[in-house]
Amino acid sequence: MTVSVLTIVRQWLEGSPRPTGAPLPPATAGRIRAVQINAIANNSPVVMLAAIFNALVVRIGLDRLADPFLNVWTAVIIGTSAWFFLWRLRRRHRVRPASASSRGIRLAIMRGLFFGIVWAAIPFLYFGKASPDEQLIITCIVVGMIFGGAFTLAAVPAAMLAFIVPIVVGSATAIASLGHATSFLLAGLLVVYTAVLLTTGARFASQLGARVVNHVIDEEAARMDFLTGLPNRLAFKAHLSDRLTEQQADPARLALFYFDLDHFKTINDRMGHEAGDVILVQAAKRLREITRQTDFVARLGGDEFVLLVESFPSDDMVLHLAERINESFREPFAVLGENVSSTISIGIAFLPEAGTDFDLVLRRADAALYAAKRDRSCYAVWQKDLTSAGEDRIMVTRELSTHIATSRPQSQH
Repeated sequence: MTVSVLTIVRQWLEGSPRPTGAPLPPATAGRIRAVQINAIANNSPVVMLAAIFNALVVRIGLDRLADPFLNVWTAVIIGTSAWFFLWRLRRRHRVRPASASSRGIRLAIMRGLFFGIVWAAIPFLYFGKASPDEQLIITCIVVGMIFGGAFTLAAVPAAMLAFIVPIVVGSATAIASLGHATSFLLAGLLVVYTAVLLTTGARFASQLGARVVNHVIDEEAARMDFLTGLPNRLAFKAHLSDRLTEQQADPARLALFYFDLDHFKTINDRMGHEAGDVILVQAAKRLREITRQTDFVARLGGDEFVLLVESFPSDDMVLHLAERINESFREPFAVLGENVSSTISIGIAFLPEAGTDFDLVLRRADAALYAAKRDRSCYAVWQKDLTSAGEDRIMVTRELSTHIATSRPQSQH
């Protein structure tokens, strides 16, 4: 697949570790950006303190020049560096997000460019008229800032480039303007060493991104049910827990479906595990086909599946979906040359009425499923006023027999 130049530039500016390759999945790209931003954040406080010290050295070392601009420049460096240092210090105990948007990368690039231009002003404006001792001070400061910036911003090559290039251009121009052969050699060395730094930084960013991608792949494998290709219980718990946390700020309603295949154990015992696996794969396929892409379908284990439905206009829409699922599973499965019937029972719990804790809402959906299993091929809905806090599972299921709303298939006459 050919990647356009604009796509490469856009991916590079968004922190992609492989801008010339195919775009990464959004979730993976967000994880990589979070790692990149955290890497910069970890090193920033020390670099900000070093910048303050370097600014004071420059101001004291070039005091002979008596240029008012130096006072402004020193105030800008010390003020912005101190602000960033204190800002990072206040946020050091905050839990850092596992994913980040491209906005964070763009901010890192803009900040790198800002500091790069400010530091480039010193060699560009003062190297030519400085004394040998003052030139030595400027040279040491420039080299230190180039290496410090490369170390701090290496995780984001675009930010590293934005910081280093202005300093190198300003320094190389100032050195070459001296007009003798040695100055041209020194300017050339500075450019060559900078190219090595940038190449090394880009390689580091690529390796960092590769490690994150491999970690994401391993995580996805750990959260995947290999038989059906659906997310597993671990993935579902993480997803539902995230939604329950979000509900505290945005109380949007959710619907949790708990499924169980009817007569599955009997079929598995009669026809063998291979037949059971075929049914499970086909059941997962039916659930995926009948639900929306925004719905979350997972296999908990055995013949138990779950579905989390979001953004529904009314409860009737959820109940209609349950009826469609029941109807779909009344069609037999093609298993090893036979047509095998295995309908589905459904327990439904609406959130937040059913609770705000993962184990609680799953238990209540399971309680509704227990009621539905008595009639099979139907659904049951957990009622909000069904139980009181502290009741055990036996009391819950006993109450369900009289208080859960149940949908049964119509008799055919």
